[in-house]
Amino acid sequence: MPHLSPAAVETGPRPQGGPAQPPLARGRQGVPTCLADCDLVAGAYEMLAADYDWMFDDGELANGRAINRPAVARLLQRIGSTSAVLEAACGTGVDAAALARRGFTVRAADGSEAMAEGAVARFARERLAIPVLCSNWADLPAATGERFDVVLCVGNSLVHAAGRDAMVQALTGLRRMARPGGYVVVDSRNWEKLHAERQIVQVANRVVTRAGRGCVVLYAWEIPDRLGDEHIAHLVFIFESDGQIEPHEYQITFRPFTISELRERLELAGLREVDTDFDASRDRYALVTVAS
Repeated sequence: MPHLSPAAVETGPRPQGGPAQPPLARGRQGVPTCLADCDLVAGAYEMLAADYDWMFDDGELANGRAINRPAVARLLQRIGSTSAVLEAACGTGVDAAALARRGFTVRAADGSEAMAEGAVARFARERLAIPVLCSNWADLPAATGERFDVVLCVGNSLVHAAGRDAMVQALTGLRRMARPGGYVVVDSRNWEKLHAERQIVQVANRVVTRAGRGCVVLYAWEIPDRLGDEHIAHLVFIFESDGQIEPHEYQITFRPFTISELRERLELAGLREVDTDFDASRDRYALVTVAS
């Protein structure tokens, strides 16, 4: 893939006699933004973006994380690096950058303006030509006319489409971003396992150290009796520098779902499962789907 500065996203052409495309605004770093798009993203993510990269160790920053999980890795290996990939929940661009370095043609999108701007900054530092769009999933088909061989919604992002109807709309938007014969990939934390085990505090198994500053990340969960009720995650980054401790806490609310509910919503969105790495004993899984 050519190494260029990130390009601006253009809207798709207006269909003859059809409705105009939604207007785009420019964010603080020039990220194109659908004006009605980012209202569904929790405000915590606008602040979390500043610390987000500390959730990844150096190997993951170099090679990606979610794209290396079994079902996703199998698909990417099968389709080959000449394919076009949309990373529709790109965060600060860790997986998108890793895909571009492998040779894939990549476009990135996120519902948080701050996360999208973080991705733009990463791609500029690495001289990767990855255009970035700030948009929620349901509005993506109207925001750009491009379509892709693979549409990724990974990093446990889908839980932010809260509730059955919102998730079906989001999945429908993702399906419409895939070319004929293309794939839509979603991944998720295994919420049933989390709810059953009720491990309230989960601490990362490593300390990440950069430029003399260390950080360990922990989750503190508020888990109600019913899995479908609103949960709260307290995401805490504990920084250490020169013997001083500095905690940063972010509170994120969400409504989890079972794998059966996810499969039902995929079907309602016109998607058919063709591969998965789901294992009830594991913390995360991915589903690979195609249009039904």
